[in-house]
Amino acid sequence: MELWNGFVTLINQVLGGLAHELGNSYGLAIIVMALVVRLGLLPLTLRTAEQGWHQRRKMEAIKPKLEELAKRHADDPTAHAAAMRTLYREHGIGAGMGSGLLTALVQAPLGLGVYSAIRQGLAGAGSFLWIPRLARPDILLALLVGALSYAAITLNPAMSTQLKTVLQLLPVLVSFIVVWHAAAGLGLYWAASSAVNVLQSALLRRRLRAYR
Repeated sequence: MELWNGFVTLINQVLGGLAHELGNSYGLAIIVMALVVRLGLLPLTLRTAEQGWHQRRKMEAIKPKLEELAKRHADDPTAHAAAMRTLYREHGIGAGMGSGLLTALVQAPLGLGVYSAIRQGLAGAGSFLWIPRLARPDILLALLVGALSYAAITLNPAMSTQLKTVLQLLPVLVSFIVVWHAAAGLGLYWAASSAVNVLQSALLRRRLRAYR
């Protein structure tokens, strides 16, 4: 707990220093912090997303073989599982999953630490752009976050068309509702992070054109 509190305190001090250097603008400091964190992780998250796209393509390619294995070993679940593992290994499916776990392990504590630091620093935060108080929710900011979430999903080529249809509205609604009920300072961090998600989707779309 002491280590975590020290981590949050350090981030809070960095935010305070950024705000001082940026004309005492805590809102601008939050945006800069979010962009530094997310852009720093962008190469890792972009590579993970590209690996996910390749895995999905491989799974689609072996779907007939998976169906054949299911019929052949319908009465022997153990043999079916072993045959599937062999098929996955032959086609390189499953490789690279560790990078996705690494990305999550890096992003989760860092994101929680930044969120905690922002919450601590919002008591003395004032206005930013159209937002009168960063410590209070702002519906326009919630709408902006929802729009950015929608754009990131729409541009993401690593997600199948079917999943896009099913999942497009859910993250948008969740993002809107959470930011609408959260302090605007936290919403600013979410908005900047969502903007990087849009950039990631656009870069991924460009990189994957070579494989089509």
